[in-house]
Amino acid sequence: MDSQAFIDGLRKRLRAFFTEQAQGWDVPPATLYRLEGAMASAVQLGLVSEAELRGYLLHLAEEFLDENLQDIYRNDRQLLLHLHMHEAPVYPSGGSQ
Repeated sequence: MDSQAFIDGLRKRLRAFFTEQAQGWDVPPATLYRLEGAMASAVQLGLVSEAELRGYLLHLAEEFLDENLQDIYRNDRQLLLHLHMHEAPVYPSGGSQ
């Protein structure tokens, strides 16, 4: 795999990460950790700058998240992903009345 293919694949996986959360899917922590590892590797290998990658994360946050969650990515000083899935609806049980 060449450098551009790696970056294109990383961008695709990052978009899927944000899309799945926006659609209410549960994103496993292992997926988050693998993506963070791929991001760190891309930066360390000089395939992308940290600033460029941070800019892409902010772009995705602005596309998929509400304003207060976007601020997490705006103010983040580390290259991290954040799980921000919607809370599951909880319905009261009728059995304990």
